[in-house]
Amino acid sequence: MKKILSLVMAALLMMGVLAGCGAPAEPAATTEATVPTPTQSPEEAAVLKVLTLGHSLAVDSGHMLALIANAEGYKEMKVATLYYSGCPLYRHVEFMTNNSPEYKLYVSNTTEPNTPPEIMEEVTMEMALRYDYWDIIVMQGGVFEIAEDGKYKDGNIQKIQEYVNQRKLNPGAVFAWNMAWAPPTDNSLRDQYPYENNTYYTSYIPYGDNRTNLYNAITKCVNDNILTNDTFQFMIPSGTVMENALSSYLEETDLHRDYVHATDLARVMVSYTWFCRLTGVEKLDEIKLDVIPKQFFKSTQALEDRVLTEAEKQLILESVNNALANPLQMTQSQYTEAPAN
Repeated sequence: MKKILSLVMAALLMMGVLAGCGAPAEPAATTEATVPTPTQSPEEAAVLKVLTLGHSLAVDSGHMLALIANAEGYKEMKVATLYYSGCPLYRHVEFMTNNSPEYKLYVSNTTEPNTPPEIMEEVTMEMALRYDYWDIIVMQGGVFEIAEDGKYKDGNIQKIQEYVNQRKLNPGAVFAWNMAWAPPTDNSLRDQYPYENNTYYTSYIPYGDNRTNLYNAITKCVNDNILTNDTFQFMIPSGTVMENALSSYLEETDLHRDYVHATDLARVMVSYTWFCRLTGVEKLDEIKLDVIPKQFFKSTQALEDRVLTEAEKQLILESVNNALANPLQMTQSQYTEAPAN
């Protein structure tokens, strides 16, 4: 590793990990997936390689991760997301049991940081696992079940881990967990989708349509079932960084582009949180990413790059560092007044 000597990477090296080495408006898939001939060159072994078994919230989290890693001076990272819309854990089990090519695979790396993830179609979980020598396998719950305690206890986490362990190319690869965020309660975001087809509404029923209550239920599930599970090396507090930012002057419409997915600004916040947890950075001193290239925008109407303001950088820095320091608890932002234009 060229710049960052982190606790996580040190732990991975000791364990021999590096020895082998329906989201709307997503771009169309560009290639069909193939299983490459594995290599173990020293150059390949030096790259931190991360595969997430997830859905669109993982795509949001990883969309700018290579771009951010490069901006922060981390030159050797490869990021992939095995995507199926809203995918709950039981659906992963069905797909892997039947070897079903139901997924898309998003892949990006720091060698081409200004290029959005390449997307491959008709991928099985086995193909994704054998696509590279992954060092870290990130898991997360389905978007409709992240606050349901029973979904963490029904055995599907263990089934997926057993399948992964039997097929991964890197015997030292470790598991991590992504704590996904609560969906918004703002009806202007919800009403873009019919009530009867949108279970994000119904996921709030036990919590009085209160985001804080749902967030607290998510953190309790993670605390009770993931942090006590020694098969997971660490947890990524994506849900907490979103709540931290929402305690500022920002509104849900600033962080959600629809009924659950992240805006470009929120994607930067979450990706920075991932970058820190994956590389072992305990606290950021500054946000070094200056610009979101137009090709990364969700909107196809973007005509120019977006420059992050100093106020946005400070809020990102605060939200991320507070999430790293207190991963299971929202920390009140000091930025409660919107900056003057």
